[in-house]
Amino acid sequence: MDIRCIQVKGSAYDVGFEHGKAMAAEIKKNYHYYMSMWLSGPEKSERALLDKASAFLPYIEGLNPAFIEEMKGVADGADLPLKQIAALNARWELNYTYLPDMLAEAAGGCTAFALTPENTGTKDTYVGQNWDYKPPLQGQCLAITIEIPNRPAVFLITEAGIIGHKGFSSSGIGIGVNFIKLGRDAAALGVPFLIKARHVLEQGSLDNCVAFLKANPSPNSGNMLIASAEGKALDVECSPGGMRVLRPQEGVLVHSNHFQELNKDDTDIGSLLLPDTFGRTARLYAHFHDAAGHVGEEKIEEGLRDHTGLPNSVCRHEDGNKPPAERWQTLVSFYANLNTRTIRYTGGPPCQSEYYRKQLV
Repeated sequence: MDIRCIQVKGSAYDVGFEHGKAMAAEIKKNYHYYMSMWLSGPEKSERALLDKASAFLPYIEGLNPAFIEEMKGVADGADLPLKQIAALNARWELNYTYLPDMLAEAAGGCTAFALTPENTGTKDTYVGQNWDYKPPLQGQCLAITIEIPNRPAVFLITEAGIIGHKGFSSSGIGIGVNFIKLGRDAAALGVPFLIKARHVLEQGSLDNCVAFLKANPSPNSGNMLIASAEGKALDVECSPGGMRVLRPQEGVLVHSNHFQELNKDDTDIGSLLLPDTFGRTARLYAHFHDAAGHVGEEKIEEGLRDHTGLPNSVCRHEDGNKPPAERWQTLVSFYANLNTRTIRYTGGPPCQSEYYRKQLV
């Protein structure tokens, strides 16, 4: 398997336009894939759904007008209306709103981690993730380097047409993201979760990342694991009720798809949909903890290729016993050394792929 890798440079609009032009076919496939899912629920009007997506645009502009310019560039480059690009960038929230059965949306999950100098052999800080998602989207995955004057360079592992996701930046910030869900999650407006991820990547310190997330509560639940070249890491479980912050234990931090801090009155839907989340979290944590002080690239890749509990393992594969809509697999595996500003990533499950290398200058 492979993954498209592009590099764009210039103004916010220019980088968006180059993204849209290079990935026009893939962006259109992404849009039609998600729209067909959303319209399979109670909402049968594409126009009404796009109006809902457009309602997120003022929140994005309020955060950073340059993000709107970049999205306009993507739309023009792909020859699509801005509303359709807005829908892709708010797909996290629209999934909550329009998918009647979250089991089909969350029948798999991601496993993210961070390692601080206490745990690593080189005394560097790492962040990484196996991103498990829907196999039909494999061909629409994108590794993109974005360089805009007077802003940190960003390397995203994303979906064609979406300007925010997991990855790392030249400012030394790296993130992974996980699906999590509470019983009280409901449709709501706000800054889309994936746009927040992009904004976090452009911050200069971990403290700035936390301050931003605290000041901008999530309309829906989502987990963001953040690490910094400062030698720090934390995990932020965002939900409509606020945020919970988790810190590394002996230099290791791992998060999957359940809340590790839960209010007694909340119901953790993610853990009910994804019971394997507990095993994946424990397995990867033990893998890194047992090698404390000696973890490097070889040990990281070994952990990300782990098949304990196959097919619902850290390295996830399709379960042929499930309906196609409920099958997931690892689409991309990555880990970044935040001190050397280097990332290694795969297209497809890491057990079947070699890791590509990219360095941000």
